[in-house]
Amino acid sequence: MATAALLYLATPAPASAEEPAPAPPVAEADAPGPHIALILPTDSKQLAAPADIVRQGVMAAEARLGDDNTPKVRLYPTGAGDEEGILAYRQAAIRGAVGVIGPLTRGAIAKLAAFGKLDVPVLALNTLDETITPPTNLFALGLSIEAETRQIARNMQRDGRKMPVLIETEGLLAKRMREAFTAEWQLLTGKAPDVIALGTDKDAVWKLKETVAALRADALFMAADQKKARLIRPYIGTERPIYATSQVWSGKFGKQAGANVDLLGVKFVDMPWLLEPYQPDVLAYKQADKPLGPDMQRLYALGIDAYRLSLLLLVSAPGAAIEVQGVSGVLKLSANRQFSRELMSGEVGGQPRTPAPPKLEVPPEPAPSPEEGITATTQPAE
Repeated sequence: MATAALLYLATPAPASAEEPAPAPPVAEADAPGPHIALILPTDSKQLAAPADIVRQGVMAAEARLGDDNTPKVRLYPTGAGDEEGILAYRQAAIRGAVGVIGPLTRGAIAKLAAFGKLDVPVLALNTLDETITPPTNLFALGLSIEAETRQIARNMQRDGRKMPVLIETEGLLAKRMREAFTAEWQLLTGKAPDVIALGTDKDAVWKLKETVAALRADALFMAADQKKARLIRPYIGTERPIYATSQVWSGKFGKQAGANVDLLGVKFVDMPWLLEPYQPDVLAYKQADKPLGPDMQRLYALGIDAYRLSLLLLVSAPGAAIEVQGVSGVLKLSANRQFSRELMSGEVGGQPRTPAPPKLEVPPEPAPSPEEGITATTQPAE
């Protein structure tokens, strides 16, 4: 499974026949007592890698913020089966969990939402289904391409754009971008934007510049991932500002950073974790052990903020307003118990607003004096 598909709510494929049948998960520590349960599909062949990145982010936040008076995090590993999230929740509650982080997939969250009353507060790591009224103790912090796209629409209106044209590439993710942008623009302005659907017509891309000009566009939104955006970018010119989601960005700064060259100047939104890596609030947390691509970095940041919010949920009164300047964005609890996320604005080819801290040069050790050398190497006579 592509990481972007998990990030942006695509339903994971069913478990293969080779995967074992769901079994009760086993926590890292069996001893009962107050703890924060971390329910992740680390035993799933498809989801183990992204789930482990989330786990690393949670542990980085615990290392930074936890102390002897804070409940420790315990991992409850599951497979890909949706029912396993319920089993893990029940097991965690029996063992004394005071809070839960997870599950990760929408299917597992939907099963938990339908479970009934939740005695232990749960911070699910995906977007809640809008058609379901969640139990009182079920909250959600997820990464949503729709929410990101709606923010792009608001940014375009804020920038004074009045006649945007949306260029839709092929694929489910692009379709969802188009639907979210169209709905938000209509809500903001009362009219739908013009849409150019490229689909599988290979000749349509050659006519893009002409078509855009005929529509009198004053801005463009590319509903595309990085690969497709790079293909169409040369055919739409530079006369109008171009916007896109974070999926077009390689995660690297500057004009000579590989794929960035083809998309220079494209405006997008993303997390402080990636756009402001030298901000003190970001530097406060340990980076992942190995270099990660931008999608995995977003999951790592999600884990950090999930731990922070889980602590707040433990001490907040029911219905309390919660707003946090997180490493994954400004997080605010909405009425439906979903945390909204306001991202930072960036531009492909740009630089972080906060400059990198100066590197500390370690002065070379002075060479020992001749006397010191003799003293260090000469043994006393017997």
